[in-house]
Amino acid sequence: MKKVFYFSASLLFLTLIFWVAYNFAFKNNVHDPSVGSKTETFTNKTDLTDSVSSASITNPINENILGAAISENGEIYYYSLDNQALKKASLEGKNKSVLLSNLPGTPLRIVWSPKRDKALILLKQLSDQPLWYFANLENKTLIPLKAEMSRLVWDNLGDKIFYQYTDPRSGERTLNISNPDGTDWKNLTALKRDTFISAIPHSASVSFWSKPSALEKTFFESVGIDGNNRRLLFSEKFGADYLWSPDGEKVLASASEEKGGSGILLYAMNNNGGEFQSLSIPTLVSKAVWSKDNKTVYYALPGALPKDAMLPDDYFNKPLSTKDTFWKIDTSTGKQSRLVDIKDITQSFDSADLFLSPDEDALFFTERTTHKLYRIDL
Repeated sequence: MKKVFYFSASLLFLTLIFWVAYNFAFKNNVHDPSVGSKTETFTNKTDLTDSVSSASITNPINENILGAAISENGEIYYYSLDNQALKKASLEGKNKSVLLSNLPGTPLRIVWSPKRDKALILLKQLSDQPLWYFANLENKTLIPLKAEMSRLVWDNLGDKIFYQYTDPRSGERTLNISNPDGTDWKNLTALKRDTFISAIPHSASVSFWSKPSALEKTFFESVGIDGNNRRLLFSEKFGADYLWSPDGEKVLASASEEKGGSGILLYAMNNNGGEFQSLSIPTLVSKAVWSKDNKTVYYALPGALPKDAMLPDDYFNKPLSTKDTFWKIDTSTGKQSRLVDIKDITQSFDSADLFLSPDEDALFFTERTTHKLYRIDL
């Protein structure tokens, strides 16, 4: 009888040890950004090191906002959905002032000029289709642009704009450059499909690529602002989206792992499309921002996406939300660090429009669902 008792006690003791080890291993798994989620989460396949101090996430501007951006002198520019006005505030959300109000519609998108003295605003107006406007914040004027203009962005100086023009009769698309009010325009090159546009930093060229879809390879190209020297930079990935480094020497890309797939990864390459390498980070460039050192990338790592989601299409076209954690990576070494300890993330964040403070001591992002601005002190 004693032998049976000792054998049962030993078995119970071993079972308890296994149970404790199992829970410790999986509840402290740093490779899983959202442990315990009922839907599939992105996980990072590389070794993660240097988990930094547990910074808090705060809400510096207690308003619903759109199109937040930062100026060189450390002021946040944004549209207040609560006050229906373009405004600016300090990094702490203080010293608020109205820049422009009484807009003839509801903003859907705002593209600030580099100096934040001008803006391009896409307005939804009752039954009419959305229309782009040029806002000059110095003289408080608002000028409507042609309905055929889309995908507007600024050049590097903020003196000109690039845009896609769609001929209303033929449906043909072209990439154009003009003054911000649409005057003195010039056709740069023909476009085959709906196209994203970005000026290349410190360059007299502009880049453009087909709207990302996991069902198509993305053609990433550039052309001079005089319309010459059109070049194909990269075209080997499905659903690719791109983000230039501040010096224009590198490009961050996110792309589907396969045609129509549910996996997406970050990649880095040089400005000619060469030295293409995977960073093994499953996120989108819309959840990333470059540091001024041109090698560090701050990013949000999304979790809780459905297992069968086709990326990036479903994330932007369906009502999907992520549960993000926050990281940075040195793209030259691959070294990654967590910005906020997972125990200090007390709510779900679906991050967009990331930007850094001028001194890079704070990371800001807008939560896509609530339209709130958040700050992480670094």
